[in-house]
Amino acid sequence: MKQEMLQHSYITVKTDSGRLSYGGDQSWLGTEAERSFGCGLIAAADILRYLREKEGIGGKPEKDGREAHLSKETYLEELRELSEVFRIRGALGITGFGLARRMRRIFRKEGLPYRVKWSIGRRHLERRLPEMLAKDIPVLLSVGPGFFHKKARLPLYRPDEQGGYKKTASMRDHYVTVTGRREEKEGWMWRISSWGEEYYVNQEEYLRYVKENDNFLFSSILYIRPAG
Repeated sequence: MKQEMLQHSYITVKTDSGRLSYGGDQSWLGTEAERSFGCGLIAAADILRYLREKEGIGGKPEKDGREAHLSKETYLEELRELSEVFRIRGALGITGFGLARRMRRIFRKEGLPYRVKWSIGRRHLERRLPEMLAKDIPVLLSVGPGFFHKKARLPLYRPDEQGGYKKTASMRDHYVTVTGRREEKEGWMWRISSWGEEYYVNQEEYLRYVKENDNFLFSSILYIRPAG
């Protein structure tokens, strides 16, 4: 089975119930606008935390036995600092170009050795997503709003007991983080973080969603590559 996965553990946060999340959850944010439209902030914050740890910058996660995680208080403090940069302005949220501009500013300020831009086009997406994973860089993925197809939604899956995948949720108009991909009988399945949960997206279903309901200006990835 072919696969590309991040080389280090992804961001986990110990929630109030004691459960470990898989990435951040926008429902933890402070304002109604942030809770409704803060998915871009969460995805950007998690990718920044991952790259900082990878480059040896910033605090280390705490540990319970073998499990390394962030406390919710630490995670929210980092979000408060970033929210000054990634301002959520009502239902508009943050565009892909806006995310790239803000990430570029942080990379320069913190000396993180990466370049970033909003990538447009199916061929770029199909090439750059696995390229980033192979270089141990999480991928911010947008599932566009489908302005004229409000009822269309992209399925989300979890592995089932028979070794396949079962649909457990769906989404639209949302940013998520891709943390790996594997080739299955269903095709390429992308492992993602959304609302603090781990799901899988079928690559062909994503590409079909964009073709039939949206476009690659709104549905695409934040392309991050090493500088130089």
